[in-house]
This record gives sequence, C-alpha cells and structure tokens, in this order.
Amino acid sequence: MKIYGNSRALERLSDYGKNNRMPHSLLFFGDTGTGKRTLALYTAMMFFCEERRDSPCMRCKNCERIEKHIHPDVIYSDCSSVSAESMRNMLRSTFEMPVEGSLRVYILAEFQLLNRECQNALLTYLEEPSDRIRFILTASNRNGILPTILSRTAVIQTEILSSEECGKALKDMGYDNAYTLFENFGGNLGMILSAVSDKNRDIYRKISRELIEYVCEKKEYDAIALMQKLPQPKEDKREPVRAVITETADIIHEAFVMSGSKRKTNGERGELSKRLSETYSIVILNRICNAVTDYVRMTADTNFNAKITSNAFIASIFEAIAIDDK
Repeated sequence: MKIYGNSRALERLSDYGKNNRMPHSLLFFGDTGTGKRTLALYTAMMFFCEERRDSPCMRCKNCERIEKHIHPDVIYSDCSSVSAESMRNMLRSTFEMPVEGSLRVYILAEFQLLNRECQNALLTYLEEPSDRIRFILTASNRNGILPTILSRTAVIQTEILSSEECGKALKDMGYDNAYTLFENFGGNLGMILSAVSDKNRDIYRKISRELIEYVCEKKEYDAIALMQKLPQPKEDKREPVRAVITETADIIHEAFVMSGSKRKTNGERGELSKRLSETYSIVILNRICNAVTDYVRMTADTNFNAKITSNAFIASIFEAIAIDDK
C-alpha cells in the first residue's frame, strides 16, 4: 500500500502517534476517491504495526493483514450495504475481547449513509469509549452525519492531489496520459483509477456533469431526459443510477463547501462546482445537499428501483431550488 498526497492528514496522524494521543474515534471525510479508505487502513496499522506507531511500516505481518482485510481485530464494514440489524450485531461484538492483543478497531466506510437509528446506536459507544475499542469512520461528506457524532470525533479532511503528486502516482502505476487524466478528474486519483478500469465510468461521469449543467440552467425536463440515456447493463441495471447519483451528489457537496470561500478549483469537475456555487446561495445549496444525501442513502438499498429513484432524485433537486423561486 502506498499513499500519495494528503500530507496534512498524515502529519496530524503522526502527531497523534508521537504524543500517544490517538483519539478513540476518527472521521476521514472528503470527495469519493480522495484516499479516505487508504487513510483508514493506515490509521488501523498505527495501532498494530510491529515496528512503530507514528508512521507504520506497512510491511510487517500486522500491516499486511490489515491491508488485506484479514486481521482478526480490525473489523471493516461498508455502510452503503449494512442493515440496522447488522450494525446492532457489530456493536454488540464490541463487548467481546480482542482476538490478539488488547485492542479492536472498527472501520465504518461511507458512514454518512447510515440512518439516524444506526448513528444513534453508535453514539452510545462514542459517549462512553472503551479503552480496548477504536472507531475509524469515513464519509464522502458530513451532511448526513449527526452533529452529536461529529462533536465526539476527531475530523480529518482528505484532499485531491496536486498535478505533481497525481503525475507521480499515475507514472508509478504505469499510466502515460497523466496530464489528460488530471485535467478530467482534477487530481482525484480514486476516480481516475475507477474510470480507466471501467469503460462505463466515463459515461457516468459525463452524464453527471451534464446533469449539473442542467441544474445550473434550471432545465428540469432536460435533466429527466438525460437520466433516460444511462446504459442498461444486463448484470446490474441499478449501477448506472447509483454511480450518477453519487457523482452528482459529490459535485453538489463540493459546491456547498466552496460557496462563500476562496477555495481553488481543479479541472472540469472543480469548474462545475464553482459554477454551481455562483448560481445558488449557500442556503439553497445546503437544501440540495440534504436532498441528494437522502438519495445516495437510497441507492445503498439493494432493492431500490432505478427508474423511480432517478426521477425522484431529479425532482428533489429542482424542488429544493424552486422554494426560493416562489
């Protein structure tokens, strides 16, 4: 495992380790593809590395097992597919003794997708933390997370790569067209790697960005028609809708964060976020963010109806905009 960029996050983690002050719960948040999962695994390694704690070696037996998700005391759960009952069962397991050593670490990915019931269940454990339990959360945005969770968690934001960092990472991985990929994805390494490994990802990305254009122009019917152009794979007809909703929600959230700030933009995606932030007030953007977060959660349900969900998703965005137009 190799980490590119996110120097500020790494420095903060190193300070925690050197001062022996690792928090009982950590949250990594940032756009999809900015290294949250990698940093979560890296943090788990800090607890178990056989060499050192402030900067894990990533080569010892424990580090290797954590990277492969086979360490018995590092429990990994993807909240995009976990049920309330599964979450309750997982939390009950915190009362069990660790298999090895004296610590057990829980990594909860895409935590913002958990409903209030599940988040409130975790809150009890954060309010009275156990010395033998640590929680590491990741989230694409903070909108869907209860304020009481955020107040009891050390929050670290992940970042996109600079052009130099992105170029080095892609070169190390054997890709020659680093500049073009950087321009298209604005230094988001995770999205670059997803796109080059899945031909349909580029289609989903283009539709998501065209959808944002229609949102900026208030063209609701064009947006609905656009969603009908999504590919219809034989295996999983829901994946295109899931991918477009997730990508669109990330751009909208980035616009919300950017609104009223001097944050620099990177690439086509960043320019779209900037345009969105200049088109609508922070109040409207917050309302849109809340609406789309609900639909990102909905796509995590394996039984969601793709057509109904996509139409309702578009409607929710334009309803959030229309409130101020009346």
